[in-house]
Amino acid sequence: MKTQPDCIPCQLATALKTLKKATQDHGIICEVMKSTLKLLHDFGFEVPPPRVYREIMRLIKEKTSNQDPFSEDKKIQTQKVWEIYPILKENIQKAEDPLRLALILSCQGNLIDIVRDQGPEPSFLLDLPTPLIDHYEWLCSFLSKAKTVLIIADNAGEAVLDRLMVEQLKEKYDLRVFYAVRGMPILNDVTFEDLEGLGFEGLCEVISTEDDTPGVVLEFTGEAFRRAFKEADLIIAKGQGNFETLEELVDERLFFLFWAKCEPILNYLKLKERGPLVMSFSLMKCQSFS
Repeated sequence: MKTQPDCIPCQLATALKTLKKATQDHGIICEVMKSTLKLLHDFGFEVPPPRVYREIMRLIKEKTSNQDPFSEDKKIQTQKVWEIYPILKENIQKAEDPLRLALILSCQGNLIDIVRDQGPEPSFLLDLPTPLIDHYEWLCSFLSKAKTVLIIADNAGEAVLDRLMVEQLKEKYDLRVFYAVRGMPILNDVTFEDLEGLGFEGLCEVISTEDDTPGVVLEFTGEAFRRAFKEADLIIAKGQGNFETLEELVDERLFFLFWAKCEPILNYLKLKERGPLVMSFSLMKCQSFS
């Protein structure tokens, strides 16, 4: 999905917020914001927004020497969700369809996004809406035949909820699960370090994209990730950034799990309201989506 006009003010606001997290030096902030304007001009509307964020955030890290401006925010959000993990797990186990609830919960967790000032108290996770686009049955038809599943992670706080999803996937199906995180800190996306203490060891195989795009641009990723992507029977991509960079593949193995948060996404998917999506973009194309 290419950058839309409404993406530009969001990118500028995110750059400024990140800069203020990274440094108090007014001169550096002004310098980087001017450079950000040039980057936005040069990229224009020809690439997905995460492709631009990759360069903006690399510039910020270079100029401020702060490699992870949202480090503390990620820890706080993760800890808050981890504290109610036992309650959420109990609710899932009691559900009529535990996997479906775990998937919707993982969608809901996509709202834990401190970069967009969406870091609500975790109690909101106890009230789950119905997905606006719901291809759950189609997803299950793929799972019933799959041997390997690749989950591409998004934000740090929602990784706790991804663990619940992985637990249910492995309980219901005989699967080898790969969980891919970002290769380096970028915004509040999850990295190897952010998973410490969350119990992913032994549950699934954690790998890295080996890149710091807040999405997936395959040409930038490492060999191990590209191999896992190519060989997976099913791919579950979390978050808007992964959707924006992968939807153009129109790969029937790809399912997107995220909360539609912004106007460009709503317009692109022809949605009238914000909400969770359990979506096969390939299936939408087959149903004459345009």
